[in-house]
Amino acid sequence: MDRLISRDQLCVMLDQVAREIARREAGICLSPVEPDGDGPVEAACTVYITFEHGMDGTLCLYANGAMFVRLAREVMQTDDLTPQDVADVAKEYLNVLGGHVLIRLFPEAKRPARFSVPVFCQGPYAPQSERRCIVLDYAGDKAEQVQLAYYTPMGSRTI
Repeated sequence: MDRLISRDQLCVMLDQVAREIARREAGICLSPVEPDGDGPVEAACTVYITFEHGMDGTLCLYANGAMFVRLAREVMQTDDLTPQDVADVAKEYLNVLGGHVLIRLFPEAKRPARFSVPVFCQGPYAPQSERRCIVLDYAGDKAEQVQLAYYTPMGSRTI
């Protein structure tokens, strides 16, 4: 499949959407930071989705526990959280983020792409048989560490 969007365009789009959604939904201000090594941040957890039909790849959100707990506290408006609450809110955040990416991608693609149900896991996750092509590192306004990484299938020409 030919490219729908350049890597640089997707990078800008992911950055804008990630920061807008974090600020709007949870009042978290994410600021770009220089990458700290070539792997994911010290991820306590990962939430990821897999795109299909035109934007084949996997979008992973790696974060320390502070980010996901703060996100859940702000969204649910309570300090009384279970680990399941934190996971559910993290998945919903990535679901919203993925939806906004696809909405912005649609004018270029001229057809709807889709993505999987978000998956939450402890520790870092990296899709097999895919290469990392975009990495965005952030620091939250209360010392949260976040990394957004987009992986594409080996040999893919979509990005």
